Amino acid sequence: MPRLLFLLAIAAAGVGLSIQAAANARMGGLLAVPTAGALVNFLVGTVALAAVTFSGLFGRAEVAEAASAPWWAWIGGLLGATYITLTVIAVPRVGAALTFAAVIAGQLIGSVLLDSTGWLGVPKMPVSATRILGVLLLFAGVLLVQRG
Repeated sequence: MPRLLFLLAIAAAGVGLSIQAAANARMGGLLAVPTAGALVNFLVGTVALAAVTFSGLFGRAEVAEAASAPWWAWIGGLLGATYITLTVIAVPRVGAALTFAAVIAGQLIGSVLLDSTGWLGVPKMPVSATRILGVLLLFAGVLLVQRG
């Protein structure tokens, strides 16, 4: 897949995250418990992932290899549950734009740290003035969205 098309697909997934947060917040509101909205999200997602996994579309899973995974490879689900729950709570209080401005700023900081250290098996990429400027501009964007 050409790089530009791949980046557009990732951006489309980002649009989907905004829609997901609003849908999850609505579900959490209807169920009167934010974590119940997050739970519905994970149940539907689990069914969808199981269907895709067992279809063989991306190959066959090497389930036995999971036992050899490092400890940090297991925390993705916990981090995902935390993220979903926080967006369910945040979107009705501060709106989707501010929620995602803060999420994206946090993601960029975490990503620059991962890239610069090579932590968790991420290819090591040096911190540059351009990357630091990008982080600072993103923080400025969060502040501007907040002032709204």
